[in-house]
Amino acid sequence: MPAVQKQFEEFHAAIKLDNDDEKATLREKRKVLIDALEANLDKDLPGFETFNQGSYAMNTGVVPLDGNYDIDVGVIFDCNQNKYPDPVALKKKVRDAVNTHGRTVLIRRPCVTVNYMRNDEPEYHVDLVIYTKREDGLLAIGKGRENSAQEFRFWEAADPKKLTELISTAFTDDKDLAQYRRCIRYMKRWRDVQFRNGGAPLSIALTIAAKQWFKPRFEPSGKPADLLALFDWVSAVLNQFQGEVTDEGYHERLKVYLPVTPGGDLMELMTKLQMETFQEKLEALRDALGEAFDEDLPEDACKVLKKQFGDDFKVPEKAETAKAAVAPVISTGNSA
Repeated sequence: MPAVQKQFEEFHAAIKLDNDDEKATLREKRKVLIDALEANLDKDLPGFETFNQGSYAMNTGVVPLDGNYDIDVGVIFDCNQNKYPDPVALKKKVRDAVNTHGRTVLIRRPCVTVNYMRNDEPEYHVDLVIYTKREDGLLAIGKGRENSAQEFRFWEAADPKKLTELISTAFTDDKDLAQYRRCIRYMKRWRDVQFRNGGAPLSIALTIAAKQWFKPRFEPSGKPADLLALFDWVSAVLNQFQGEVTDEGYHERLKVYLPVTPGGDLMELMTKLQMETFQEKLEALRDALGEAFDEDLPEDACKVLKKQFGDDFKVPEKAETAKAAVAPVISTGNSA
């Protein structure tokens, strides 16, 4: 196996959403919006509390290719969903409270999205996810757009905090957890690079797939082997595809079930063509990882990997790799 762990970790450093300035900006935008809600919401509305959710909270965020940074903020109103039978009515009040100069605000099906623009292009966006409380201890998330028909406006049971906990505590060993998070970020960037024209699987689906099928891999010396961990994970995901008859005919599909309420298959909205494309791209990634494993020189392996992960995966100079120690050979357990 070529010595490419250094390149993987440099790639991770380049794509990880961990720049202090960006994190500070996201925190600032979050605070500004919460302050606007507290100041501008109708006084007869129930009080609310907020929490971070999504990749920002799970510590799996990546730098977006388009530069449009985002953060998901849960807003829990201190009331039962019966107080607002139509969740869009409450979402409109949230929209109006934060719809001020310098922002564009859109009511989307799962949230209220606040875009911060620069030169007519979105620079940051904050998704405000609206919840009410339930007697069973779960939350109810408000679904529906402003122009949705009545049957598409509803409250749905949800447990977002439990989901964050499950993802964040998937491994108890710090080294295992760190590799798990790195590999999730690698796959998220792979998704962004390979699906520039749309049809990509949901980011949360890739994260849940890691929770279900990722296994850490290390060299005998204890050094992490991200190349092997990725190869094993991608191979495991491909093994989950099964033939199924749908309205579009027979084809193979991958199902990734949300492990908390409301459950459901996170891949169910992908069409036959999108699923086939996803499977083909996963096979190409698996083959590229296997090819990189079989290369003798790190620069040759990294050329293969760069085609999958994009320009942030750097190819080292020969003079640089000549100084690297030769990594011990570890079997992938496959012919690739």
